[in-house]
Amino acid sequence: MIIITTQCFFPQIGGIEALMTGMADAMISANKEVLVLADGKKTANDKNKKYKIKRFSGWKPYRRRRKARYLKKLIKENSIEAIYADSWKSVEHLKQVNAKVVVLAHGTEIPKKYFDNFYAYLNIKKRRIIKSYANCQKIAANSSYTRDLMIASLNISSDKIRIIHPGIDIYEDFISDEDRENVKKIIKDASPIITTLARVEKRKGHKFVIKSISELKSKFPNMLYLVAGKGPYLDEIKKYVRMLNLEKNVIFLGWITEPEKSLVLQSSDIFIMTPSQVGESIEGFGMVFIDAAFHGIASIGTQSGGISDAVIDNKTGLLCEEGNQDSITKNIEKLLSNRELRLELGANGKERARNEYSWTAKINEYLNI
Repeated sequence: MIIITTQCFFPQIGGIEALMTGMADAMISANKEVLVLADGKKTANDKNKKYKIKRFSGWKPYRRRRKARYLKKLIKENSIEAIYADSWKSVEHLKQVNAKVVVLAHGTEIPKKYFDNFYAYLNIKKRRIIKSYANCQKIAANSSYTRDLMIASLNISSDKIRIIHPGIDIYEDFISDEDRENVKKIIKDASPIITTLARVEKRKGHKFVIKSISELKSKFPNMLYLVAGKGPYLDEIKKYVRMLNLEKNVIFLGWITEPEKSLVLQSSDIFIMTPSQVGESIEGFGMVFIDAAFHGIASIGTQSGGISDAVIDNKTGLLCEEGNQDSITKNIEKLLSNRELRLELGANGKERARNEYSWTAKINEYLNI
């Protein structure tokens, strides 16, 4: 039996949720027996999965300890092939167990080395993380940035870390006629179309894109920027759109379904997300760039965190200098003005994504770790 212990799981929406759910589904397809220990209350959809899901709810500190006790009991009573955890938090209380434990690392949860002398609480967090990683045999880092950060900040041996970029599921086969009509009504006759799929928070860089649209609107008057996602920065960027009189050029979609996401990407000319580091928060990889590439869409990103693992500069997309408005605007204009380059970058990205990132191929990397 393989056990997946995770705070983030279906039907919640998000990058880690998609990763852990995709991993469980792929392990079943690889003929493994799987049990998922997930946070949250039991849902009616749990029974539709081909594996068992046990849910844990309640106050977070107590929930983590209760899940760890349950997991230790499973290890004693069953033959466990391996345990896969979504982050260090899911193994913090899993000490001295006789089982192979693999922990995923995403970059955003690793404290930066240069903050040590400024914030005492980060030292406490750092000690917790180091002790948690001591409870596992291997760490699956989602990018070279995450691996290097763990070595520099936590002094973890490189032998313990393996880089495994996340796998991806695409739902093109589940697109309904209703989905197609909904997306058509949104897009209408707009062109070109730029899309961002991300939680709406300051570090994701939505404002940079909106500012670029205001600067390029005279050259591309019918351009449309689709913003899919919600988050704490949503009201702020809506105000920014109104201030720049871009209400006709920017549409906020909120959370969208996986089939709708596929349709939006298929209709897009460029996918863009321009993150920069805000405090401790940074983009560890950027799986959504692979999502766009899977659909043959060229991407624009920034040289921030692990994005350079997800977007190969001048091959699958273009990378801008982090926080540089001029660089972002020029790269958007470059791709919108050069259809041949857009198609070339999109085709390269599609080949890479479908060959290297489908769960059919990716699950073997996780199983062989």
